[in-house]
Amino acid sequence: MEEVMDNLIRYSIKLALLNQLISKNKITRKEYEAIKDEIMKTCKIKNSLS
Repeated sequence: MEEVMDNLIRYSIKLALLNQLISKNKITRKEYEAIKDEIMKTCKIKNSLS
């Protein structure tokens, strides 16, 4: 259970940073989606609500 929470926290932090990049036009939507998919894989997140 602790690993799941750690993964969720890491995912949340990384997604927040990624959202800052897209909102400031530092990355494209295509780059955003690719990075988000990779973050989901590494953090073992199956579905995204965002």
